[in-house]
Amino acid sequence: MNDTQKVGEALDAYFEKYGLGKDGGLDKPWGKVKVGSFYIPIPNPESRKRALVFHDIHHLVTGYSAEWKGEFSISAWEIGSGCNDYYAAWVLDLGLMALGIWIYPKMVFKEFVRGLRSRNLYHYLLTPQQAKQMTIAELRSFLEIKSPGNENPTTKEKIAFVKWWFISWVFSFVFFLLPLPLIGFAVWHLTSH
Repeated sequence: MNDTQKVGEALDAYFEKYGLGKDGGLDKPWGKVKVGSFYIPIPNPESRKRALVFHDIHHLVTGYSAEWKGEFSISAWEIGSGCNDYYAAWVLDLGLMALGIWIYPKMVFKEFVRGLRSRNLYHYLLTPQQAKQMTIAELRSFLEIKSPGNENPTTKEKIAFVKWWFISWVFSFVFFLLPLPLIGFAVWHLTSH
């Protein structure tokens, strides 16, 4: 990826590289998440489509890949920089951040702090069309995204991380884990009668 490239052009290359389709999957009823060498289908409601354009642009300006490690990074970064009223982003990012903390704890912490020190497009700073007309370097500068570094986190940033770590786990338990026994019971009940 070239920093002088327009975001719109870079998005097209990003979609092609990761097999996401012409518009990144915005026109499809189901999205897909890559796990290893295969894809898991996920629902693609309007709320996800609304967030997806900015999420993909965030991948470009932060430099995170669309592989698992990059998804953990972008989730922590987006939680750190805030998802505003993009509820699908909150749901997906909190779930991935909770999981990422167990797999890559130092990286998730570092990217969360990087997010705290940045701005993102979920805050209505630009429309998707405006962002696509900028170069990657211009947009990165506009969003105040610094290169990943080893700056020492402040006490306030550490406290914010612990707070969001706790929220991500409570949310993941309630939203993802708690319903599993209920679904299992419902399936058992329906198939046993």
